[in-house]
Amino acid sequence: MDSFVGVKQNQKALLIGGAGFIGHNLALQLRRQGVEVDIADGFRVNSLLNLSIQEKETQDLGVYRDFLEERLELLQAKSVDLIISNASDRYEVSNILAKHYDVVYLLAAVSHASRSNTDPVGAIENGLLPFVNVISELSRKPETRLVYLSSSTVYGHFTKEAVDENDDCNPYGMYAVLKYAGERILFETGKNSNLNFSIVRPSALYGERCISRRVSQIFLENAFAGRKLVFKGNKNEKLDFTYIQDLVQGLILAGFHEKAYQELFNITYGNARPVLSLVDILRKHFPKLELEIVERDQATPLRGTLLNAKAKKLLGFNPLWSLEDGYENYIRWYLQRSKERKMIFNTISQTNE
Repeated sequence: MDSFVGVKQNQKALLIGGAGFIGHNLALQLRRQGVEVDIADGFRVNSLLNLSIQEKETQDLGVYRDFLEERLELLQAKSVDLIISNASDRYEVSNILAKHYDVVYLLAAVSHASRSNTDPVGAIENGLLPFVNVISELSRKPETRLVYLSSSTVYGHFTKEAVDENDDCNPYGMYAVLKYAGERILFETGKNSNLNFSIVRPSALYGERCISRRVSQIFLENAFAGRKLVFKGNKNEKLDFTYIQDLVQGLILAGFHEKAYQELFNITYGNARPVLSLVDILRKHFPKLELEIVERDQATPLRGTLLNAKAKKLLGFNPLWSLEDGYENYIRWYLQRSKERKMIFNTISQTNE
């Protein structure tokens, strides 16, 4: 997609928690559209710092450090300003938002369901506190659009094959509870103010330079390392896999399109596929791949398709990457990278996200 409805040259966007997987990809596309971008990030989640101090995350420190350093190099090359900040500090958030922005993306969170469950206080500090600080400032600035990144986990265990934005939510786990609380607070605040916001629910993201250890990433890395894949789940389990570039398209539309005002959108590919479809695609490159299925042990709910008709109708959202095309692109990126840089993967756990 070459251009986005509502985006104008020299508009300004702030990405809070924007140095992560989603944020750096979003920042790069915004720069291609001529938008000035600032990133405010404390580097406390999926960063060089926490890779260095958390034992479970040091197993592939070399590879993931390389990914993180490349993110920063790409951002620097596109003249994205990086602000080191703590979004859980009200004073720091107030100072940053003293500058005018057309759109503020709130991406700050502990984006791991399992870690949010085991460290709920950390999840609140890195997710809910930044949220409160940001809306406290932007409730007085209706000229600035806030885009809040929610999650497919707010639906909880799906009771049918597909859901849309009108379906009831039953959040599953601490991560989902915090995300859903943010959604409800925004809608209630919007009833009594001019708070300018939109909400995006993504699903099962995958793509280059991700270190979140979602199933798509870990399957690929274990296949690359020549190890048997271990799937912790039901063989018929499905996810609505969404390539990062499709999510970025939806986030930009949610930020700049006038019809996104105080709206909620599923921003997904819109077609859940069996998780084990990943194995079929991987076997084209790794024909001797072995698979073992074990009892489900996940911090995420059983899900299906998140219907995206609303985003298509109101915003012109047009997801372009089927699982076959997007995952193939992701695999080729790993293979090409392995020819240029040393990549050694150790045995690491996987989540069905």
